[in-house]
Amino acid sequence: MLAGYAGRNRADVEAHILEMRRLGVPVPAELPVFYRAMPCLLTQAGSVDVVGLDTRPEVEFVLLSWNGRRYVTVGNDQFDLAVERHGWGEKSKNLCQKIVAGTAWPVDDVILHWDRLVLELWSNDELLQQGCLDMLLEPDRLLERARCQASFDTGGILLFSGTIPALRPPGADMRNFCMKLRDPVLGREIVSQFVLCDISGSCSRRDVVVPA
Repeated sequence: MLAGYAGRNRADVEAHILEMRRLGVPVPAELPVFYRAMPCLLTQAGSVDVVGLDTRPEVEFVLLSWNGRRYVTVGNDQFDLAVERHGWGEKSKNLCQKIVAGTAWPVDDVILHWDRLVLELWSNDELLQQGCLDMLLEPDRLLERARCQASFDTGGILLFSGTIPALRPPGADMRNFCMKLRDPVLGREIVSQFVLCDISGSCSRRDVVVPA
């Protein structure tokens, strides 16, 4: 499941609302919003298939459960901007693959300094998004809102957190991306790199190279 407009305070939510309105995207009446996504869209590959290049990456934290324990990692909620401008948020989300990093941390290991964890999205040397997790709903509040609003099963399904405001929009020629979840307290990070691959013919898998 994918959360949206899930800022912890009104100022953070308003910043994202303004950002989306500038892109021509209508804002849902009830916030936060939750969209169901097809499980087949999840991938840990190094590329994200899209149709056309009018899509956007969004870095988010991702909650998941395994054997009764909760984990956090970083993911990309890619969406189709052209479709979302028509108000079809759920359809937009389900037109793009969702990258999830191959490493995760137990939530118990970071919960005491949760707000100091940092999300980042880069394209080569350009920083596109950066912000601490204090900008987004805490895990328990996020899960409870998802359960109440969207009947989310908190036992073992992935939940994307919603994103943080962008520092700058990605350029039309940007294909290589790197997303991070950094832990400055324990001095570690989860990193996942990916490329966009337009399957409609503007580029092919041979045209892009995942950064080393």
